[in-house]
Amino acid sequence: MPKKVAEKRVGLIIGKAMRIVSFILAAALLMALAGCGSPGDFDHGRIVNVIQGNPVRLDAEYVMLSQPELDCGVQNDLWEPPSANGGRSTARLTQKGRDLKFGDDVSIGDMRKPYVQIRGDFSLGAVDITADHDGPEPGTKLADTKVGAIIQHTCFPNPLQIMGVRKGDFTQDNPPILMFRLRDGWQLEKFVH
Repeated sequence: MPKKVAEKRVGLIIGKAMRIVSFILAAALLMALAGCGSPGDFDHGRIVNVIQGNPVRLDAEYVMLSQPELDCGVQNDLWEPPSANGGRSTARLTQKGRDLKFGDDVSIGDMRKPYVQIRGDFSLGAVDITADHDGPEPGTKLADTKVGAIIQHTCFPNPLQIMGVRKGDFTQDNPPILMFRLRDGWQLEKFVH
């Protein structure tokens, strides 16, 4: 075989090998970038990023109030002073409170802390994940997560902790369970009740 033909074949083989190597490297890079939403990347850091990434629609979730937050709400006309009704008290919500997306009167005395319902889109913060596990369907995960709703008012310098639900009842003793679904990356789907 003439030398020029052999050199041409070697050049073609090297060129083809370089294209194959480039393709493999590009495919590996794409798979690594796709890892942003792979089932194996569901960890506590990912959970926090998803929860805090965008406002979340909350409908009829309950948040706990501290005594200073309850008192501040009264002083700022977010709700009226509590009125007793047996062993339980309520503080009637005012329009100012409704404007902050509180959805119902504040309940006091039937649980350890006062609590109030919220409705609307909220940014979430103060995340503490206590457990995560597979969800009820393929491509879902559940996370027991202490999380709070951010209320833009001076009475609430910290996110208000959202109550969990166990056996169909709201509880202040367990964190809420959040369900995440893998669809073009991990997304918060709902609070599980």
